[in-house]
Amino acid sequence: MNYIVKRTTSEDVDFKFLEKQLDEELFEIYGEMQNNYSSHNTVRDLKTIIIYDDKKPIGCGCLKFLDYDLAEVKRVYVSLEDRGRGVAKIIVKEIEKLAIENNIKNIILQTGSRQKAAVSLYESMGYRLTENYGPYINDSNSICMKKIVG
Repeated sequence: MNYIVKRTTSEDVDFKFLEKQLDEELFEIYGEMQNNYSSHNTVRDLKTIIIYDDKKPIGCGCLKFLDYDLAEVKRVYVSLEDRGRGVAKIIVKEIEKLAIENNIKNIILQTGSRQKAAVSLYESMGYRLTENYGPYINDSNSICMKKIVG
């Protein structure tokens, strides 16, 4: 497959379309518990990657800058019908490129304990478990990971 990679911001209409699907899926997985994470998942004007299959947006992810050499991966999602084709790896690799271009050395992320495929993906790409950070400290439903990229 020849996918198109678009660099944009989290204000992009196609990102908003995919983000809505992500939020619906997370609510299906976690139910009312997902409401506890809504404020952590609010993104504004973040560097964003959107993957297209022809003109159809099929995946996304964002990079949130936290410190001079630290950033967080946010809102990684691939449409259900497009999973299993390597799209998530493309998204994460593109996010890592953005980080390196912006002199970021460390990337962190949070995913849910019920999202085994996400954990496996990140581990396969060199991310390792780390202590829960920020709003996820003492949250047994969160898995936090880290990777040194620069």
